[in-house]
Amino acid sequence: MFLLKKIIQENSMKKIAVAIIVALCLTLVLASCGSSPSGSGNVNVSALVDGRKVSSRIPDEVRKAIINAPEDALIGVGSAKMATDSMSRTIATTRARAEISRQMNTMVQDMIRDYSAMSEVDPSAALSFQENITVALSKAELVGSKVVDIIDTPDGTFWVIVQLGKSETVAMINQQQAAAKLAIPAMASFNAEDRMNAAFNKAYGTEVTYSDN
Repeated sequence: MFLLKKIIQENSMKKIAVAIIVALCLTLVLASCGSSPSGSGNVNVSALVDGRKVSSRIPDEVRKAIINAPEDALIGVGSAKMATDSMSRTIATTRARAEISRQMNTMVQDMIRDYSAMSEVDPSAALSFQENITVALSKAELVGSKVVDIIDTPDGTFWVIVQLGKSETVAMINQQQAAAKLAIPAMASFNAEDRMNAAFNKAYGTEVTYSDN
């Protein structure tokens, strides 16, 4: 009789142990299904119209306006929510133009760095040339870039989209490189137009983000 009770107790304990293990496994499975991969909140959303990638943090109505932009254009997006609508629009526009400037600065840096790596140009000369062109372009961007959309989202935030076309930018850099080459003769063989075209093609495949500060 004692042996029978012992067997029953052991079987009960085994069943309880199995039940606990099964419950733990189910919990782990549900947790893995319910959780998102690390960094999934920053996953980019590819535009459906022209393949342009747009940050998932940008509202849908703004994203739709962005993907309608020409393929051969840089896009700058700025947002602001200030005390007045007028102030919000002004600051959002300033931030959008700053995004264009940031992209242009990065493009010029990459263009000249790549050229310097394939040539025997003195790095200090390349840096001076880059500074000359960057300063000139930053002034010209104010003329070439234009506001193409202003969107007021339900939460009171103003979003401004600024566009800078490739043809305008190529014309700008062609004008500016002549003076820059006079100042830095070592960069005489630098072909700004070809490199700018390539840079725009590369920029088209990068994510469109925005500035809110």
